Amino acid sequence: MIDLQWFHWAGIVIIGILQGFLNTVAGGGTLIALPALTFLGLDLAVANGTNRISILLQSVSGALSFKNKGALALKTALPLAVASTLGAVLGTFIAIQVDKKVLNIVIAVLISGMAVLLIAKPKMWEEQKATKLPKLAIYAIFFAIGIYGGFIQAGVGFFFAWALVVAGGTDLVKGNAIKTIIIGSYTAISLAMFMYKGLVHIPIGLVLALGSMIGAWLGAHFTVAKGNKWVRWVLAVVVIVSAVKMVWDVLA
Repeated sequence: MIDLQWFHWAGIVIIGILQGFLNTVAGGGTLIALPALTFLGLDLAVANGTNRISILLQSVSGALSFKNKGALALKTALPLAVASTLGAVLGTFIAIQVDKKVLNIVIAVLISGMAVLLIAKPKMWEEQKATKLPKLAIYAIFFAIGIYGGFIQAGVGFFFAWALVVAGGTDLVKGNAIKTIIIGSYTAISLAMFMYKGLVHIPIGLVLALGSMIGAWLGAHFTVAKGNKWVRWVLAVVVIVSAVKMVWDVLA
């Protein structure tokens, strides 16, 4: 058992707020939450499972906020959510055999390239446009990202943001709204699987989720109020910081 004091619980709420805000506006909130949970004494596997409670409830909070603002396109979100959820089920079952250091480097390189595009190609992210990719190819992309989200989750929002804008043809505001439905859908299944394996600390997960729901509500309002340009710069900063952290974790 982990003996937590009141200030630990308060810290979990604050971490949750940061996570929920970042995940809704950009992504990468899990890169903050997982180290914090392991610092409290949770095993990494339990921390990964426990965090899914927060991810699920913050997705619900964010989706409701986007819906109330009229920014959520359910017809677009639901088929992509199905494809991602199927991938996440597979990803949760996959035994991670890839060296984590190699994986961190690969992901850092990919999201660093995304950061360059965020800064150098603003129109790519800020304007909604018709996509030339066939639907089957788009679903395959979301299935693949779902696999990654199913067994790691950290940083998956970056890849969904890219897929929604570049492959799906949305802008960042509408993409962030759709992202809440996609991540919430597959996280519900993934969380059930982690709970079945006994890898969820429910009290910590619920307190973290309380903060995350507040952060997601704030993030949704920020996204709609500030628009694509602000979201693009926030996403760029978070992506760069996350990439540096991943490289640092490998070299440290």
